[in-house]
Amino acid sequence: MPRRLTSTAVSKQESLLATERELLEEAARLRREEEYLTLKVRQAREQVRYYEHLLALLKRDWSQDPGLAALFRRFG
Repeated sequence: MPRRLTSTAVSKQESLLATERELLEEAARLRREEEYLTLKVRQAREQVRYYEHLLALLKRDWSQDPGLAALFRRFG
């Protein structure tokens, strides 16, 4: 014979189901946020690599002796 649930038991069950739904929604939201932040970190790393490359080019160019002809072209 099936057991009848009391109104308190039904209320608790409904409350647990509502809590479960809320937690599943929160977990989905956190997954989306994690994906977004992972993308932003990847983009930031790409930017750092790009600027590090530019900095290396700048250092290389500044460390070379341009010679008098190049200086006259720049300032002339």
